Amino acid sequence: MFAYICATAQEFIGGVHFGPDNRVVSVNTSEYPSLSGIQCGMVLTSINGTRVGQSEEEKLRWKCAAGELMLVFNSRAPGQHDELDLSSAEEDENLLDSQKTLLSPNLECDEIVFGQRKSVDVLIDAVGRTGPGGCIIIMSEGVNPSYALTVAAEQSSRTTMYINAVARLKTRQPLTRAGEDFLKSLRKGLWIYIEQASKSMSLLYTLAESIEEARRSATIDANARVFLMCEPHPHFPEALLEGAVTLRSSLRPGTSEVMLEDNLLASEQKLRAVRGGSLVTSDGKAEITKVNARVKISHEVSIVPLEKNAFMELSRSATAPIEREAGREQGITRTARYTFGKNEKFISLCRVKDGCYAVGTLGGYVIMIDADGLPLIQFRPHKACIWDVAFASPHDFATACDDGASAILNYSLEAHEIRATSVASFQQEVFAVTYVTPDEPDSAVVSGGLSATICVLHSDRQVSSFISAGMTIQALRSTRQRHVIVGGGSGVCALIDPVASTILEESGRHKKKVPAVASYGALGVTGGFDKVVRLWDVRNGLRMVTEVAMPEVVTAVAAHGEHVAACCGSDLFVWDVRNLSRPLVRREKAWKDLTRGLVMCDNSIVTASADGVTRFWSLNATSE
Repeated sequence: MFAYICATAQEFIGGVHFGPDNRVVSVNTSEYPSLSGIQCGMVLTSINGTRVGQSEEEKLRWKCAAGELMLVFNSRAPGQHDELDLSSAEEDENLLDSQKTLLSPNLECDEIVFGQRKSVDVLIDAVGRTGPGGCIIIMSEGVNPSYALTVAAEQSSRTTMYINAVARLKTRQPLTRAGEDFLKSLRKGLWIYIEQASKSMSLLYTLAESIEEARRSATIDANARVFLMCEPHPHFPEALLEGAVTLRSSLRPGTSEVMLEDNLLASEQKLRAVRGGSLVTSDGKAEITKVNARVKISHEVSIVPLEKNAFMELSRSATAPIEREAGREQGITRTARYTFGKNEKFISLCRVKDGCYAVGTLGGYVIMIDADGLPLIQFRPHKACIWDVAFASPHDFATACDDGASAILNYSLEAHEIRATSVASFQQEVFAVTYVTPDEPDSAVVSGGLSATICVLHSDRQVSSFISAGMTIQALRSTRQRHVIVGGGSGVCALIDPVASTILEESGRHKKKVPAVASYGALGVTGGFDKVVRLWDVRNGLRMVTEVAMPEVVTAVAAHGEHVAACCGSDLFVWDVRNLSRPLVRREKAWKDLTRGLVMCDNSIVTASADGVTRFWSLNATSE
């Protein structure tokens, strides 16, 4: 278990004394009561989310730090099981009967305010500075601004027509049809958002013609606007630059507390480094506005104004984009990847909506990313490892955390912050959480962990039920029948009815813990540390259909359509459910560390690993 202590630098330096290996030898709790959660024998692992070196060096490093420090101590004795250690196949079965209580809906909301407000304001201001059909050109530096645009549209009561230029090319839709759609949208006053616009110059020229036609016929609505997420391109239509506002979208690294500001100089320096070019100095001066808003996040999405002639200069000198790393061997292609921070591990993963996913990290972050590996938005609802995360909508999600809490959270478009609407507080780590009905924010939420009891928070969020499982809860996944499959620490799998709060059926087929559970239609899939993947019929109970022996422990499984996938050691396996005798795909050494996050949708697969990389894969047509 971990202990999370908030203390000042003075309390940390004067109150805790360490021996070898950063192990606590004494604690002065009488003089420093804030350190009462620290016990002798605990090991200091991180400060403010950063892995520590030698304890005495850390004291010198943080000596002058202002404010409180977040100290994380590990209380596990040497040799005890580490959930992130693939070499350990046994679990420390702690079956202490811990009673959970439902806390008031407040999860340090003042510390999890989202830093997107300024970007939204910049977008809304840009809308006001352009006329009907005007373009807001957003130069993207590895960041997808679609979430900020969604918030801006909500605030402005506007409807957005979303187009992905690359996806549209695959559909082979005629440009005449695209032109008709543009005209209709301009006349209805829609906001048109084209993602990866630079990938299709022909589409942009069609857009320019549509805007010109709508203006010429005086049929364009006053609210119509066009947003283009693009990179500099030598053939960018100059007609779209007439009356346009040019912005830059970037992900700016910072500390745990950052100041939100529009800093054009910093953005220019970053752009110069990324593009390898030089910017033309503009006659006009950049307006830099500082906002005294502090948010406790490690990165922020920054959208800042950019002079139009700078964009034109970059476009003239633009070169072809670098191809993504991808190999077509073994029947699968890696199409994209995403990393959050040097020392941040990805622990959990879930689907938010089509083309959008969320990862939970060791440091307590939840990051939404798109199918191209671009970050959309990030929250920090916890300061400890998020073992599981589940989304019911892009604004509603639930977490299972190492700090002993399972929280249900909502992102407010009006207040630009996330708030915990309900929190189930456990005395021990929470490993799993799921919505009973995945696409309904008001659905019942089921959670569980080391305490061997399943908590069901019902739809009214006022009533909770508890199911004694007799085993630690490693994984939870809802089924189409609104039941929940449970993967247990002892190897037992169960099917529960969350409404009646009863166990419908149990199976002891697995002999070791089951951290991997998935469901699709009538099919349930489980994977365990006994090196076996099992398929179940979950329509009327828990009936095993077949099993597949694996070479290593199984840490994640997924199912969609006719495919089943599994993370086995460092390898990714994919099968056709109609023929499990041999895999369609086996991608060897797909990652370096344990992988607990796995999502499958049609021919697309996403994995999130403890090596700090989220990878996007596509099944090759030849593997079908």
